[in-house]
Amino acid sequence: MSKAVATRASGADLVLHNARVLTFDDAHPHAELVAVRGDRILAVAAACDLPLFARPGVELLDCAGATVMPGFNDAHCHPIGLALSLLAVDCSPPAARSIAELQARIRERAERSAEGCWIRAAGFDDASLAEGRPPTRWELDHAAPRHPVVLVHATGQRCVLNSAALHLAGITASGPGSVEGGIRRDLRTGEPTGLVIGREERVARAIPSPDADEIARGMARANRIYLAQGITSLQDTSWTNGLQQWQLWQRLVAGGAVAPRVSMMAGTESLERFGAAGLATGSGNGSLRLGALKLALDESTGASHPPRAEVNDLALRAHHAGFQVAFHVSDARMLEVSLAAIAFVRAHCRVHPHGACDAPGFRLEHCAVCPPGLLPKVQASRAIVVTQPAFLTGFGGRYLDAASAQQIGWFCPIGSLRQRGIDVAFGSDSPLLSSDPLAGIQAAVVRRTDTGRPLAPREAIATRDAIAMYTVAGARASLEADQKGSIRPGKLADLVLLDRDPTQVAAEELSTVKVLRTIVGGRRVWEA
Repeated sequence: MSKAVATRASGADLVLHNARVLTFDDAHPHAELVAVRGDRILAVAAACDLPLFARPGVELLDCAGATVMPGFNDAHCHPIGLALSLLAVDCSPPAARSIAELQARIRERAERSAEGCWIRAAGFDDASLAEGRPPTRWELDHAAPRHPVVLVHATGQRCVLNSAALHLAGITASGPGSVEGGIRRDLRTGEPTGLVIGREERVARAIPSPDADEIARGMARANRIYLAQGITSLQDTSWTNGLQQWQLWQRLVAGGAVAPRVSMMAGTESLERFGAAGLATGSGNGSLRLGALKLALDESTGASHPPRAEVNDLALRAHHAGFQVAFHVSDARMLEVSLAAIAFVRAHCRVHPHGACDAPGFRLEHCAVCPPGLLPKVQASRAIVVTQPAFLTGFGGRYLDAASAQQIGWFCPIGSLRQRGIDVAFGSDSPLLSSDPLAGIQAAVVRRTDTGRPLAPREAIATRDAIAMYTVAGARASLEADQKGSIRPGKLADLVLLDRDPTQVAAEELSTVKVLRTIVGGRRVWEA
């Protein structure tokens, strides 16, 4: 018994005991008891210290040998997108594996919707459809001839509209062979095919925004999913986020629609508006915080190769406005552009006397393809890589089919990143893929595709390292490691109870570990 534990014992409200505690605090990695006061961790102690805490008014929670860990932190996801997808027609690969199945699902929704109401469908992936292509406007017309339909791709970066939706958006036929931004047309007739790539203002204006009740209803469903998966922190990395989304999150949090803590990134188009409102990285509170500025010119414009000068300028402006900068790194070329922009900012920003740039830091989002030659530059950038291990399962097969033997190890090279001392945090990119952290952890450890094919096993990491990337590294990614990510006195009491110790489970069984209870700020918000 330590003197510090004895001193703190009298102030506990809740004590979790008879537990295997994985703290992810290097100074005190294991324990059997966690005491909580209010929303903070009061003490981390041994089983023999329990009598110190067993006082009138203290809630004693017998964990019956369960494992207690820091709550999971999804460092890259799209919670509003998940909420809305739960209300939309599910056209994801498990639900619709052909255009005919996709049509059937949309037709079923149209038959029970008032004529003229918009039908929203989401999650389709043309590469997973039997036809290997997206549906056309005319195929959507066949499913819902009297409703405008928007079918959103799983990535959120493209959609298909039927004829009624195209009409409402004012997108009509042009001359043969015409090219018009992201509007895809039949080269012979000039008719729009219905496929729209990237952000198209006419489409955005035409589709009615979901009302507050719809969003709250979808978020309530998403909230249950997150909590059942032991997620206590979410980092909304949507490139469209502006002041309107910030205010939406304020309402959702205040109304109790979302229990996990939220860090919301800002989109580049809203940089000046956030600045005018006096908001930058770190604004907000423990429940809702403004995160990095997401620099995603390729996502927002549909251009795969945005001009370097524009990326540099935006990154520097975001830095001067007090933002951490998160680069959307979709491929090796965007990684090079992003690393050059980080160097540009550091060369132009004010420097502290000790030589450290005063920028709040940099993030590289995805970084799913990283050639070995770029690893030293990533290391030198001191940016944290926020990647999605579930990509190994979800997209690894396609990558293996397209990659050369030399390129196979370039996909999610988590082992190489870690060996170089590069900080790596994990996210899900849900709703593109499942938000389940344990499935992501298993993917990073096993490195197999959905059909069981090995994908550069030398890049696998240990289970404990993978869990750290989904907890304490996630807190570092959002610049909140002093508040959460590990079980340590003074930090937020955001905890998850698991039926088994994942560090003692066979790698292939990690995704079968069950969440028993989720605690946010000392409150039990979910239990099996």
